[in-house]
Order: sequence, then structure tokens, then C-alpha cells
Amino acid sequence: MPIDVSQYAGVSATDYLLELVDLFENSNIGIMVTGFDGTVRRANRAQHRIADWPDASSSPSGLSARALLDAATWDRLTATAADGYALHNVPVTVRRADGSTADCLLDVNGEPDGGMLRIVTRPAFQASLPGPDSTDASEWHREWDQADVSPLVEPLDEAGVQSLTKELDDLFELLPVPVHAMARTAEVRRTNQVHLRLLGCEDEPARFVGQNLLPIFAVEADLVAMGEAMTGQSGIVNFPTTIRRLDDSLLPMIVYSSMVMRDDAFVGTRCFVFFADASDAPDSAPAGEPA
Repeated sequence: MPIDVSQYAGVSATDYLLELVDLFENSNIGIMVTGFDGTVRRANRAQHRIADWPDASSSPSGLSARALLDAATWDRLTATAADGYALHNVPVTVRRADGSTADCLLDVNGEPDGGMLRIVTRPAFQASLPGPDSTDASEWHREWDQADVSPLVEPLDEAGVQSLTKELDDLFELLPVPVHAMARTAEVRRTNQVHLRLLGCEDEPARFVGQNLLPIFAVEADLVAMGEAMTGQSGIVNFPTTIRRLDDSLLPMIVYSSMVMRDDAFVGTRCFVFFADASDAPDSAPAGEPA
């Protein structure tokens, strides 16, 4: 059962799935699920853009994540996942489908039995949003848009809705990157295991889920800047800030977020936070062990 199921009482199964599909498809970071052989099972729109793959609405058949990376990096990703750990902020050069390359950062975990990898990809930006115009971060955001995801859900029968819901629930709950979806009124609607672990409430999710999100941001000026970016530009990209854990200790993090609009009205955000220092991640391999 998802950590945040209490936030969705009274929401229909179809509307619940629509929110999940929106979180996947319209996030401003790349997300994909692959086999250990690199076969792509599911990839979102941002991942297609990073890799220069065909339109995300097309079948992933024939796409290979392994082809994006050098052999040594791929072997490292699969070996670490097989040991039950995650990798964070891995610098890579992605070989795009058009023959060009792109410097990126990866966060990766998977199933130790070799069943799958969960890969989060973001360009290795030099700048941030909020920040100056005409930077790599602002250009990335200018090319981002929110797609209508209802055509991906409406054709599904009840069994299809249940199957895709379970797949995406599991994906986000086990993603190597902390996730929080915020409601219009600032309450946390959705989160995941690694986010609760970094905050220190993995055994008490109600201390975060359903609570006001804003107190976890420790620097008021950062919170103001992020609020202005969301209001004025509908997004945050590669923004460094400080997260306050529930024991009041502080942790440097990097924020990506985008505004969720429905019928031209703001209804919430899709937010991902990345560890500024990979050694702070609770799911990394212990010191001394290979990663």
C-alpha cells in the first residue's frame, strides 16, 4: 500500500492514476525503467528529450538505455543495484540518438534479483532556475511543457487501470530520488521511502504526509525565490537549497519542480530533490564497499 494512500480517500481509481501518470510524464527530469540488459520498459517525456528518442507517446520497443552509456558505467549501475544499493549524482556522457552527446547526472537503483533498474537523468546544468535568463537551466525549462495525459489512461479497462497504478505506485515509492507532490494548499500529497528516510520519519510517515511542506525549507530567501519562480515561470531547475530534517539538522539539496495545471488552474507541484553530496543519501553503499 502506498505511503500516502490516506491523502487520496474519495478519489476515483481513474483520477488517482491520472495524477500518477502526470507525475511521471510531465516531470522536468528524465525517469525510466529498464531491464539489466538495458531494454527500456518505460520512459517519460523528459528522458526521451535527453536521449533524442522518438516521441514519448510511441512504443519504447527497441530503445536501449545501455546504448546511451559506456560499458563500464553500465556495469557499475547494474552491479550496485544487484548489491541492493543506489548510486547518486553519477556523471555520464549520454550518447544521443542523433549522434550528439550530453553531459548528465544519473541517480539509479534497482531490484537485487536483476529484474529492473530505475534511472533518473538530468542534464549537468551549470546554472539554476530561479536564476539569470539565457542559461542552460532556463533554456531547458523554456522547452518543457505539460502534456494532457488523459489519452494514456482513458482507453484502459479496470484491469489496465489497476496494473498501471501498481506499476507507477511502486516506481515512485522506490525511486532513488526523494519525491514530494504538493497540493495547492501546500500539504504533501505524495512522497516516497527515500524522502522519509532523509527527513528521519520512515516509521512515522504522517509526520510529513498530509503536513505543510514549506517548513522543510530552511532558508527563507530560497523559499521566496522558489515561490516566485513557480509563480512567474512555473518551474524550478537545479536550484541549491537547504532542507531541514525533522530533528532540525540541515542537509544541502538540489530542487527540481514544476507546476501542475488543470483547466488553467494551479492544483499542485511535482517536486524532486537531489542530494548535493551523494554520501548523504541513506541508500548509498556504505563507505568501503564498492559502488
